[in-house]
Amino acid sequence: MSSELAELADLLEANLTSALAPAPDAYVVVAEVIHGPHLAPRLGGGLYCSAECAEHGVRELVSELAREEGGSGFSLPHEGRMIGCVVTRGGRMWSVQILARSELPTV
Repeated sequence: MSSELAELADLLEANLTSALAPAPDAYVVVAEVIHGPHLAPRLGGGLYCSAECAEHGVRELVSELAREEGGSGFSLPHEGRMIGCVVTRGGRMWSVQILARSELPTV
């Protein structure tokens, strides 16, 4: 094999390896009841490529929970990530946060 073909093969292998390697991390938005009558945690609408992209999911889930349970909510940045809180008329308080795939508990 010529050196040019060998270089091309190496380049192709390196590109395919990097293209097929999993992303360093994916992010999800999770809401948990932290006070009041217990409910199962709620997962936001999708996976995000970064914590910055997941900020939209925090705002969306806060609005959704506030509307569904008849309450109020807010979101704000905390230690580099957006967090949210929802307080409902039924006496629940929800915490909404962004978690990296690596931060999720294993099953």
